[in-house]
Amino acid sequence: MEEPNLFLICLNAFIAVIGLLAALAGALRGLIELLPERPSADAHPARIDLRQPGTTAHPARAVAWQPRTDTAVAVAIAAAANAIAPGARVTRIEEIR
Repeated sequence: MEEPNLFLICLNAFIAVIGLLAALAGALRGLIELLPERPSADAHPARIDLRQPGTTAHPARAVAWQPRTDTAVAVAIAAAANAIAPGARVTRIEEIR
């Protein structure tokens, strides 16, 4: 009897796992497209201010509308900017669609 080739067994398992993950990703993408998130009527958009403490904005801009931004994302962006350029300050975050 022939011995099974370990390389082919591992390759088949790898392909099966990749195929399963791709199918799950497609199912999740379909659910997201089918059931998009809708903000509730009483939800307030998050207002993120990443300025240095003690600084103030121009009075006309102090109460301006700010887009809804996740706090964790804003902190991660500010940390990444500060890691690349120490002392850097994030003043505006925009989402490109």
